[in-house]
Amino acid sequence: MFDINAQKNYSCVLLFDQTLSKSEIQSSSYNYAKTLKKLGASKISAVLKNDYLLVYPINKNFDVKFVELSFLMAPQAIASYTRELRLDESVLRFFLTVND
Repeated sequence: MFDINAQKNYSCVLLFDQTLSKSEIQSSSYNYAKTLKKLGASKISAVLKNDYLLVYPINKNFDVKFVELSFLMAPQAIASYTRELRLDESVLRFFLTVND
């Protein structure tokens, strides 16, 4: 789909509401990994992190669970991926960074 030779290394942290179960978060993470694969990403890894207490609330939530995804992907595909994240109501916030 995109030029595989122009891939960059990305990390994406997804913040989820504390009320979601571990299996719901794992399922959501798996679906995002499948989305990344469809967009041409490689070396995809997902790590479910422990619960975290925020200093300030996000949508009235102080307690969150988060998942860290790492992957290689063409920069042109990032817009499609972030669009998917923005449409998901279970994702309170996400942070996407390029690792050089």
